[in-house]
Amino acid sequence: MLSFFRRFTKSRFGLIAVFVFLAVIALAFAAGDITGVRATGGGSGGQVVAKVGDRKITDVEVRQRIDLFLRNLQRDGQNVTMEQFLAQGGLELALDEIINSAAMVEFAEGSDMQVSKKLIDGEIASNPAFLGVDGKFNQKQFEELLGQNRISPATFREGMTNERYSNWFINRATLGNQMPEGVLLPYASLALERRAGIVGLVSTIAMDPGPDPDDKTLTAWYNNKRARYMVPERRIVRYATVKPDALRAGAAATEAEIVDAYKKAGQRFAATEKRTVELVTALDQNTAGQIAAKAKAGSLAAAATATGLEARTLTALEKAAVATQVSQAFADAAFGASPNALVGPVKMGPNWLVYRVTKVEPIGAKTLDQARAELSTEISARKLTQTLANLRQSIEDGIADSKNFDEAVADAKLTAERTPALTAAGANPEDANFKPDPAIVAVMRAGFGFEQAGDEPQIAPLGPDGSFALIGLERVVAAAPRPLAQIRERVVKDYLVEQALTKARAVATAMIAKLEKGVPMQQALAEAGVTKGPPPKSFDFKRSEVLGPNMAPYLQMAFSMAPKKAKLVEGANREGYYVVYLDKVEEHSAAGDPAAIQRVRGDIAPQIGPEYARQFIASIRNHLKVTRNDKAIAQLRTDLSRTGSAR
Repeated sequence: MLSFFRRFTKSRFGLIAVFVFLAVIALAFAAGDITGVRATGGGSGGQVVAKVGDRKITDVEVRQRIDLFLRNLQRDGQNVTMEQFLAQGGLELALDEIINSAAMVEFAEGSDMQVSKKLIDGEIASNPAFLGVDGKFNQKQFEELLGQNRISPATFREGMTNERYSNWFINRATLGNQMPEGVLLPYASLALERRAGIVGLVSTIAMDPGPDPDDKTLTAWYNNKRARYMVPERRIVRYATVKPDALRAGAAATEAEIVDAYKKAGQRFAATEKRTVELVTALDQNTAGQIAAKAKAGSLAAAATATGLEARTLTALEKAAVATQVSQAFADAAFGASPNALVGPVKMGPNWLVYRVTKVEPIGAKTLDQARAELSTEISARKLTQTLANLRQSIEDGIADSKNFDEAVADAKLTAERTPALTAAGANPEDANFKPDPAIVAVMRAGFGFEQAGDEPQIAPLGPDGSFALIGLERVVAAAPRPLAQIRERVVKDYLVEQALTKARAVATAMIAKLEKGVPMQQALAEAGVTKGPPPKSFDFKRSEVLGPNMAPYLQMAFSMAPKKAKLVEGANREGYYVVYLDKVEEHSAAGDPAAIQRVRGDIAPQIGPEYARQFIASIRNHLKVTRNDKAIAQLRTDLSRTGSAR
C-alpha cells in the first residue's frame, strides 16, 4: 500500500521531498517513457497550513501532491484509498516532506547559494527524455512533453533548481559511514542472544463464527470494508497495430533493384581468398629477431614460447577481417606474402611483428544468380524498415494536424481494435482466465499515459522488430469496490471469518494471564476450548539465526518481549492468533569476535547516511522559523476524509 512511500522517505534521497519533485522525477528519469504522471505546478492560493521562513505552504499544494501520489498508485493497480492513506499517516508524511524541501531551499537562498541557469539548461539539454531522433536536444519535444504533463517550463526549472539545492545538501551531509567498534559491540552481542519458549496457535477455524449475517448487518459490514473489495482503475483503449509482417510483401526486392545492387557492389562479390596467419608481436626489434631466427627451421609458436611470448593464429579470415583484428597495413602485407614463408621482423606501428601465412583458401567470384538471395534479403529488409518509418511519420504528421484516432486509422488503412476494461498491467479483474499477449500489455501501459478520454492519439513501440501501435483512450473506469450483490457469497465468508478471528483474539488474550502464572501452553489451550489446529511448538534460537524478512511473526514477537511473559500476535491470512510465551533469554558478548562485529558494521553502515540526512534536515528546520497551522491542517484532514479525494 504505502510501503513504497515509507521506504523511500527513509532513504537518503527520499528525505529530500517525495511530493514536491514527483513530477520532475517522472520526467527526468522517464527517458521518453511517460508513465502517466501529471502535475499542475505548485499550489497557489488556498489556506496556509505551514510557513517556512517567508515561504507559505497551502492546502492546495498539499492536496495536489497527495492527489498526484494516489492517482499514480491506482493507475499502477494499487488500491489505495484516501481513507487508507490518511489512516497510515500519509497527510503528515506529505506535509513533512514538503516542509523539508521548502526548508532546504529557504536555507540555501538565505546562505547566498545559487543554481545557475546554465547548469539547469545543461541538465535539460542532456536529458534523454528531451532528445530528438538525431540524439540532440529538441525544443519542440521538450515543450510538448511538459505540456502533456501540464507542467510549465518555469515550474519545471524551479523544481529542478530546488532539487539541486536538496541534492547538494544531502550529498554533503551524508559523507562518511564509519562507526567505532565500541558502538557496534552492543549490536553485535544482541545478534548472539538466545531465546527459548513456546508458541501456540488459537486457530480461526477452531472458533464458532455464529450464524450468517442478515442483510442489514452484512450491508453495514461491507460498507465499512469497501476498500477490501476495490477494483483498480481500468481503461478501455482503442488501438491499431502496425507490424512488419503485414508490410513485408510490399517491401519485397524487385529484379531491377537486385541487378542494380549487384552492379553497385564493387568488389564485394569478386573473387577473393581467406588466409590463416600465425603472428607474434614483440615490443622491440631484438626480441622479434630472436623469434624469427628460431622460427626459420621450425614452429613460430614454439619460437615465441621460448622467448616468453605467445603466438596468435588468425584462422581463415578475409582481408577486411584481418584489418579489423590487427591493422590495415598488416592485412595488406599478409595478403601479399607468399604462403609458408616467414616474414619479419617488420615494424608496424609501435610493435615488431613476425608472421607466417600457413594456409590460403581461394573464394570464387559470385555471379548475380549466386548473390541474388543475399541481395534480395538485404534490399527487402532495408525497404521494410523504410516503409515502417514512412508510415509512422505519416501517422505522426496526421496527429500533429489534429486528426483524431478514427481519422488517423482511416488514413493509414489500419484496422482498429478495442481492449476490455484492463489495468495498467493488462489484467482483467472481471476475468481471471484473461491472458493478454505482450502487445496488449504495451498498449495498456501507453493507454494509462493519457490524461483523459478524447486526448490526441499516441504512437507506442511494441517490439524490437519496429512494430508499433496507434493508441487512443476511449474510457476510464475509475477504481471502485465491487457491488455487494456481485460478491455476496465472498463477503459473507469474509464476515464469518472476521467474527471467528475476533473470538480467537479474545480466547488468546484470556490465555496470557494463565501462561504468566505458570500454566503449560497445552493446558491453557485445552482450558480455552481450542481443540483444532497445530499443537504447541517450542523454540530455541539465537537472534542471528532467525532475523530476516521471512521471520515468522511469533519469532519477531519472541525477540521483542521480556522473559516469563506472554503476548499474542496475529497470524498471516487471518489464520488466527499466536500466543507466545518467552521462557528464558541468554545473553552473549561479541567481544573478541571480529566476524560478528563486521557483520553488524555491514548492516548498520547503509543506515548512517540517511540518519545523518535526517539530523541535518532537522537542524535546518530548527535554524529557520517553521510554524504549522494545526487548525488548517485539521480542516484539510476533515475535507480529505469527507470527499475521499485530494482533488
